[in-house]
Amino acid sequence: MKSGLDRSAIMKYAQIEWNNGTPRSAAFGDVYFSEHNGIEETRYVFLQQNELPQRWLETDRFVIAETGFGTGLNFLVTMQAWLQSAPVDATLHYISIENRPVSPGDIRKLAVHWPELASLVDELLYVYPPPLPGMHLLELAQGRVRLHLIFDEVATALEQINTRVDAWYLDGFAPSRNPEMWNVRVYELIGRNTRVGGSFATYTAAGDVRRGLSGVGFVVQKCRGCGAKRDMLKGSMFEQRRYSLQKPWYHLPVVTHEHKNAVIIGAGLAGLSCAWSLVRRGWQVTLVDKHHEVAAGASGNPAGLLMPRLTREPSLDACFYANAYLYAIQCLDRLQASTSESFWFSTGNVLVDDEARLKQLAERYACGEAFIRYADSESAGQVSGINIDHDTLLFVNAGWVRVKQLCEQLVQACGDRLEYVHANVTDIRRVNDSWQLCSDQQERLASTDCVVVANAAAARQFSLLQWLPLRSSRGQLTQVEQTGASRSIRCGISAERYITPAYEGSHIVGASYSLDDASMQLSADDHRRNIDSINRLTGAGLQVNDAQAGRVAFRAVSEDRVPMVGCVADRERFEQDYRDLHHGRRDRLYPAGTYLPGLYVTTAHGSRGLASCFISAEVIASIIGDEPAPVSRDIIDYLNPARFLVRKLKRGRS
Repeated sequence: MKSGLDRSAIMKYAQIEWNNGTPRSAAFGDVYFSEHNGIEETRYVFLQQNELPQRWLETDRFVIAETGFGTGLNFLVTMQAWLQSAPVDATLHYISIENRPVSPGDIRKLAVHWPELASLVDELLYVYPPPLPGMHLLELAQGRVRLHLIFDEVATALEQINTRVDAWYLDGFAPSRNPEMWNVRVYELIGRNTRVGGSFATYTAAGDVRRGLSGVGFVVQKCRGCGAKRDMLKGSMFEQRRYSLQKPWYHLPVVTHEHKNAVIIGAGLAGLSCAWSLVRRGWQVTLVDKHHEVAAGASGNPAGLLMPRLTREPSLDACFYANAYLYAIQCLDRLQASTSESFWFSTGNVLVDDEARLKQLAERYACGEAFIRYADSESAGQVSGINIDHDTLLFVNAGWVRVKQLCEQLVQACGDRLEYVHANVTDIRRVNDSWQLCSDQQERLASTDCVVVANAAAARQFSLLQWLPLRSSRGQLTQVEQTGASRSIRCGISAERYITPAYEGSHIVGASYSLDDASMQLSADDHRRNIDSINRLTGAGLQVNDAQAGRVAFRAVSEDRVPMVGCVADRERFEQDYRDLHHGRRDRLYPAGTYLPGLYVTTAHGSRGLASCFISAEVIASIIGDEPAPVSRDIIDYLNPARFLVRKLKRGRS
């Protein structure tokens, strides 16, 4: 998000003064909820005046947006009502914005004040993120409730959600105390993001608010307020407001899939994550791969470290990976809880790097113990269990994964909604209104209106995807017997290479990185370089002669080292519609981008797939299902494979 790129990577928690169970903002001098009964105020002002839960009774999806998350009370009360009243197979998307995140400790006080909310408070706090700017997807109640929690300024956040809202909770401090939340730009964005028939409710009755919301298409009425408050406002949207498309080439089409049947090409982590996301939404998925079993490529590696990629300077890259990493932890926790087979080890990980860089990262992302912390060599040794003659960064909630076992667990989690087909897909063709998958024997393997390509660099073999700038990077892992020194390693250690803690007497050490090297043969030199790198770092005493095994696999990487996730652009139409893009005409003079209906791709996850695949799968699923996105609009554009076509056209090349 733009504002998140203009300031520190970590936001400060709100300063709250509690008085007899009522929280008051020190910054705004106003209370977060009623001094008398905050729960009843929420039920009356927001649920009742938006005619909830009556509107939930015959829906499969409902979108609520809130302009001030605060302590989370509105969300928790709404979640409670949703679980009691909505159909069991329906999903609540709750989008909430907060520019001054409340600390977990302050949220926990809600459970003391209202014991009936205690279990919901515990569930929220289990996934509650550190105060990192951006959109955080939090799944609760086994996926029945999806909280899109945005830490950012209201106007910036509203520019980024780009969805249609069914009901608004216009909360926050009074307009006189917090004018940034109540202004013309905010009203315009609320109107733009509201569907016809959508509603709003707010505790305020201020004339400026009434006029502002009327001006963007709401029929506004004054009604009785809650408790001692005389009046409040509510209303409904009576006309469709036009979207102003900032980047028309990234405007994605809305495709209706009549039948919830999808074909996914590629049975690695990217494809299986997509399968799991769709299955949880009630889809039937056919998974097609040229190998006899899942995770035959890079996803079949015995182990890998889960860590975000952070940058010293503001960047969308760091924003994406930080948010993706936190969501991946949620997914791994959920999957691990469903099986007795251990594949996810939340040990924390340490990063060894240039001291100046580590200190800059630690300062930029400092938020107590919630995310990362700087550790000198002595502390690093205490954390890792082995002597490290370098300062480090500790990623508190990170860990390591037995990747192949994770993939197998994803198959189990999909159950009978997943069918595995062993076949080599050589091309994808559009025939009438369907996609036909063809094999190397020129036989038709499947026909469907929804295809997700997730077969790494092999995606380029399809004629419609040959323009993707994909390359393969060879990586070699080494499995080595533990030593007397190395058996004490307690967490993943990452530098030029990485090492996992010992599992069943062996470590995994890796990985080499060689672009465009197609050799499948194990290299003794790569084994030696892997082991030597860790020995220099830790004094683990690993012996090259003790290398028990190794594995070669190939990562897919893009030209800019960013994953490619989203709809597939119609290259010919892009080159025709935007052929003069290099002339610098205004964006609004161009038509919306043309994309191939029902064809999607997720690839180029490189060496960060454990972090990026799960959130990328949610991006794909949200596009397919026309749901609120799990990331900001800027990041959707950042991941869009069409970015490479746009860049060439802006340079006057095709």
